[in-house]
Amino acid sequence: MPPQRGRDALREALRARGFTPGRSETDAVVELLADPDEAVAREAERALARMGPALLTHLMSRAADGEAKVRAGTYRVAGRLAPQGEAEATWLIRGLEDPDPRARRHAANALGKLQDSSAARAIEDALLAAWDRSPSADMQRAIAASLGKLGSTRAVERLQTAASQDSTLSQAAGRAALTIARESTRGEESTIDPGRTPAEPTSIVFRCRAGLERIVAEEARLACPALLHVDPPRRGEGRVFARLRGSLNELFRVRTATTFAIALPGVPLDGDSANGLAAALGSEEARRALETWTVGTVRYRIAWAQGGHRRAATWRAAQTIATRHPAWVNDPTASTWEVVAREEGGRLQVELSPRSLDDPRFAYRVRDVPAASHPALAAALVRAAGPRDDDVVWDPFMGSGVELVERARAGPYARLFGSDTNPRALDAARANFAAANLHGVQIDLADALAHSPPRTTLILTNPPMGRRLVRDGSLATLLDRFIDHVSAVLAEDGRLVWLSPLGTRTSERATLRGLKVTLEEVVDMGGFPAHLQRIVRR
Repeated sequence: MPPQRGRDALREALRARGFTPGRSETDAVVELLADPDEAVAREAERALARMGPALLTHLMSRAADGEAKVRAGTYRVAGRLAPQGEAEATWLIRGLEDPDPRARRHAANALGKLQDSSAARAIEDALLAAWDRSPSADMQRAIAASLGKLGSTRAVERLQTAASQDSTLSQAAGRAALTIARESTRGEESTIDPGRTPAEPTSIVFRCRAGLERIVAEEARLACPALLHVDPPRRGEGRVFARLRGSLNELFRVRTATTFAIALPGVPLDGDSANGLAAALGSEEARRALETWTVGTVRYRIAWAQGGHRRAATWRAAQTIATRHPAWVNDPTASTWEVVAREEGGRLQVELSPRSLDDPRFAYRVRDVPAASHPALAAALVRAAGPRDDDVVWDPFMGSGVELVERARAGPYARLFGSDTNPRALDAARANFAAANLHGVQIDLADALAHSPPRTTLILTNPPMGRRLVRDGSLATLLDRFIDHVSAVLAEDGRLVWLSPLGTRTSERATLRGLKVTLEEVVDMGGFPAHLQRIVRR
């Protein structure tokens, strides 16, 4: 057994990241919960929490005879350990009557985290009784938060009264009331019926990879008659705006978009994004969209396009929205809609994304392989190719086969060929072809630099572009050799449409081999750019 450390040495050890005390040091670390240095006390709390739920029994015994700061600390640690069981519930309920106000407050916080449904009623009774003893505002905030986590419907009226009478309690009580409303309606129906048509046209936004805006806008204009208007695309935004007169089902005609959402009118930012978000969701457009397409309760979650949780702003917005639309429920975990807020140009742009809506466009993708194309990206390659009835199509880096499925979906063709050097990729492609009811594809285990399907008029592919290939220098050589092979394989007026991670180099190589680049768009591949190129053999 290692020698036991003194108090000073133990205080120093607590500063080490991830320090977990041994059993012989547990009592000494518990004592440090009352250390005058608040940083040491917090580190002691974290260290004890790392010991796991088995520590709770020891904490319960220490809390019985410890000084006030130690008792308060033990309740704080208990809250970190997600206590469960009747003994822990009884101990924490007794803590609500501790002589020390900090201990009472930490016991109230810990009760909201207790994982024991059988004790929920007793905990609720004890918290409400503690509330009725007219505690401090800090204690009431702790009680309100725990009542909210318990889903206490009996507490709603009390919490709402507190929120209206005492500004210091309004935030905690408001959050608890929202949580209670969320839990009490969790079993109610909340789905989306995409076949419904609203009384007025709806502004919508197609989301796509940055660089594909022109292709998405073109497809939307041609493939979706229900769109009254499609805005001119703005390159690099990853969004295309349009006006819909019809149902959401109509939007599934656009295969090159990743997702779509309802676009609400922008609101000026007055320095508080929570107010702007509440104003956007309080608009007639938001009400009409959500209540038209939602079957049952409107359940929504809030997300910020620029990242981050922004919990305070999210809660403030949700509380304001609840006053305007009491039947709507803010529910981060079981939501029907996602409300996406984006700050740009001094305005707040808000989009309503149908989170629970199944996308029927790519249901055929039942198998996948690493680095395979997303079907929307494959559909964009098909659009860029300009499908022809006489197409003999070859995907030399076939992967899971989505490019060939999307080409088949786009219209008539002569033949489809797919090849890859990975047998698992061929198996995945076969499964996807079967799910898509696509028959007659010739599949070969073959090297893209040697295989030559006869009379190929369209090579449609997403080649390897992994980091290993970039690091070892083999990617450039692979692409050079592939372009050389393409110049020999393609029929006259044939096209190569692909994503090149080395766009300038492959353009120059194609020109050197007598090919012509007729389209080039830089596409965001999620962290690095690639060039969508259409290269033609004249």
